[in-house]
Amino acid sequence: MIKNLLEDFLNYLSFEKNYSVNTIRGYRKDLEEFLKFLEAQKIESLESLEPFHLRYYLLFLKREKREPTTIARKLSSIRSFLKYLLKQKKVKKNLVNYLSNPKISKKLPLVPTEEEINNFIDNLEEGRNEFLDLRDRALLEIAYGCGLRVSEIANLTLDQINFGLQIIRIVGKGKKERIVPFGKKAFKALKDYLEIRDFLLSKLNKETNYVFLNLRGERLTERGIRYVIKERGKKQGLFYLHPHTLRHAFATHLLNAGVDLRSIQEMLGHSSLTTTEVYTKVNYEYLLKTYLKAHPRAKET
Repeated sequence: MIKNLLEDFLNYLSFEKNYSVNTIRGYRKDLEEFLKFLEAQKIESLESLEPFHLRYYLLFLKREKREPTTIARKLSSIRSFLKYLLKQKKVKKNLVNYLSNPKISKKLPLVPTEEEINNFIDNLEEGRNEFLDLRDRALLEIAYGCGLRVSEIANLTLDQINFGLQIIRIVGKGKKERIVPFGKKAFKALKDYLEIRDFLLSKLNKETNYVFLNLRGERLTERGIRYVIKERGKKQGLFYLHPHTLRHAFATHLLNAGVDLRSIQEMLGHSSLTTTEVYTKVNYEYLLKTYLKAHPRAKET
């Protein structure tokens, strides 16, 4: 019975909320662990769930020495599940308020300077393999030049790129679409890469719409993208580099250049930059103008 309720909830997230496959997979993992805990406590119905069970689960997670951020995520998943059940009248008790998150120390992300990023991309090691060299350069130009999430890079397709307007149509979290401009260096890197990409696919007798591929002509996975960025960073002493670092750098460098928060908010695909800030849409002309003026890799050398 409880497992059926979980499947109903996951279907709701997929079909009603349009959550991504990765997000739903995370909810499933968190909630299946919670249900396994309840099973060990001989709880066969969520109607018999009491506040002390939730507190005991929180204690269990702490004894397992889980990170505060991990605990907070798991409790958030449970909170969403219980809210859904209450709304659907599958349970009568409102236990949501009994779930309090652990205190999380806020760490400022390490963000490389503009000089470090420019030196990093301009001096990428070459000679290993022409396809990989051109692919990695294009990938890094897009990751930093557009501030994309790793999932957005992995799922980027050819029909999302408009070279005429120098924009990429991104399908982000919750299937929300946004437009992100890209500059001259990303333009050239993409063009060079797509030429050799087509040659590789022709040689392999394969077809795919995904932009970033491996040597087998298959879509480069999120794990593969993380590996590429991490390894490329290591070779130049940027040991903390990963996709989200480049996304932070994208936003930070634009902000330092004087771009307003609303424009950055639009390009990042955030509904808000703070919990109190209301999302404000910016028109494309202004977005492109501010981007091309401010982003350090949007200009020709």
